[in-house]
Formats: sequence, C-alpha cells, structure tokens
Amino acid sequence: MWFLIIAVIVVVLMLAIRNLYGDDLRQYDSTDLSATFYRPTPSYKYPQALALIESIQEPINFIKPSKYLYALRQNIDCLGDIELDCDIIPVSSHFNEQKVVGEWVISKNSDVNKRLLYIHGGGFAVGSAKSHRVVTERLSRELGVAVFAVNYDMIPDGSRTQGIQDCRNAYQWLLEHNPYNPQVCHRIYAAGDSAGGNLTLALIGWLKHQDIRQVDAAIAICPCIDSTFSYGSLNYNAKTDFLLNPFMGKFHHFPQFILLIWVAILFRMNPRDPKISPIFANLSDLPPILIQASDTEMMVDDSRRYTNKARSQGSDVRLQTWSNMLHVWHLFDLEEADEAYAEIGKFVAQSEHELIKAAG
Repeated sequence: MWFLIIAVIVVVLMLAIRNLYGDDLRQYDSTDLSATFYRPTPSYKYPQALALIESIQEPINFIKPSKYLYALRQNIDCLGDIELDCDIIPVSSHFNEQKVVGEWVISKNSDVNKRLLYIHGGGFAVGSAKSHRVVTERLSRELGVAVFAVNYDMIPDGSRTQGIQDCRNAYQWLLEHNPYNPQVCHRIYAAGDSAGGNLTLALIGWLKHQDIRQVDAAIAICPCIDSTFSYGSLNYNAKTDFLLNPFMGKFHHFPQFILLIWVAILFRMNPRDPKISPIFANLSDLPPILIQASDTEMMVDDSRRYTNKARSQGSDVRLQTWSNMLHVWHLFDLEEADEAYAEIGKFVAQSEHELIKAAG
C-alpha cells in the first residue's frame, strides 16, 4: 500500500516538473558565433570597470540573505551618485488606481513628446531608476528623448507578477504624460537591460494583443529571456562573465529540473510562461527590436535564440554582439559603451525614418 502511494506521488511530481519545461529551442541556436564588433582585447578603461564591479559586490550571506540583499541594493544604487548634465524629476503617480513610481531623466536636447520607458536590470531583485542613471542620461542625450525610468516591484519582498504589471502601467501612463503636463506622445520607445530586457520584451509581447498604442521601437541590452535556463552559454561562458559569475556562475552545475523548480518557487510562476520567458511566445508582428549582448556573457545564447526565432516568424529583430565585454557594459565608461550607444542612436533614427516613410 505504501509503495503504491509513494509511486503515485513520484509520478505526480514527475508530471509537475515536466510541465515546467518549455519547447525545445535548440533549433534557434546560432551557427555563427562571431562578434559584430570585435576587438582582440577590451579598451583601455576595462580594468577600472572591473574594479567598480568589485567595489559594489557584497559577500553573499546565506545565514542572513535579506541583509545581504539590502546591502547589495544600497551598493548598486551608489552607481547613481554621480553628477550628470540633465534634469531628474521624481515621479509618484497612478494609472488606473495603481502606482507608477520612478523618475524622469531629461537632457538639454530632449523632446518631451518623444518618450522612452526604461526598465532597469538587477536580477528582478536589485537595481533602481537611480542605479541606472548613467544609462538613462546617455539614452536621453543620444536619442533626444525624455526617459522615464520605472521602479517596479522586486522579489523577494515584491512579486514578479506585480513587477510585470508595474511596467505595463508605467507604459500606459507614459503614453499620456510628459514630464510637465498630461499630453499624448509623438514617439514612444521602450528599453531595458538584463532583467529589464526581459520585462521590455515581455511588455511588447503583451502590447500586440491589446488595443493600446505599440512601441515604435525597442532596445534590449543583454536581456535575460528564457527563465528555463536551457541555453548553452550558461555553461560555456560561466568563467568569462565577470559580472554575473558571482550570482549565476554555479547554475550550470545543477540539473535543469532543479533550476526550474527554483524559478517556479521564487517567481511563483511557471518558468515557461511567456510573461516571464518571452521567447516562448509567438514572436510575429513585433515592432523593430535591437538586442545588444557580449559574446562572453552567460546569457548571450538567450539573445541569439530570441533573434533567430523572431526573424523566422517575420519580425524585425537585430542582434549586435561585442567581443570580450561585461554583461551590460553600457553602465561603464568604456569605448565599447560609446559604440553601443551610437548603434542605438542609428537604430532609433532608422526606425523613425521608416515610420515617417510609411506615413507618406
């Protein structure tokens, strides 16, 4: 009798775990792994970037994980304690009786009727509008847009579900508000890095099914796209990803089903749900998307697979990779960051040109 009960429990658990796996994505792996922008060695300020990373890292405290997390959040927010030539306007507002919190970042040449929603990265657990001011100020200056950086609900004190909803609310609020007045925008863009790249791609995937204005273009910087962790670079780039290695460097040692259970418990969502793994959605009819990634980071295959799948379904998705770069190197004072921002500027300008051309 006990044997039968145990057997039933095992079968139920196996079926439950099997339900966490997504479709086989290996068909979207790239055969060409060469970098779009190649340098045999990183530019000369690379050691300073590594030193900055080391200065904000916090020794992992498994006994008091909450203490570790909040200390890490404070350290990362210190990245925003710099003098920037822009206006920063805090926002605490509402959309449909739900909170919209963040800040405007406005450079001198910003057109407030051209707006960009920026969604920060940080593993869905750290980071803020403040920590990513280097990125948002640069995007505002390069693109001539008013950037709204949203502060969304983060785990573990918040939920992934609410974080997703916060980004949806922020986007819809942004459509109707500039930094000074309620006013409909002329152009609208969305961008995000790492976890924010995930939320950006999830947002545009949701928008195409809504009776809401779509983004004119989107930018995903080193995005985390597949929460089932089925891609190969998680393993073969573990030793070369100096930013993610302290947090994800041991992931490839665990069987995938362990990671799936961990994600399901942590996020309280199925890892293959397109809301948290945008690659499992139908990727047709998306707006123009630019993805930038490093060929030595753990999540680069994520970007390759998303790009290949989206293209196979008819969407205009472009992938650019840099050799030997840090995950989200856009945060640092590097020549490679200058190159990346210049490419983002070209992409947005081309997208705007196509919109004008299509309008006649």
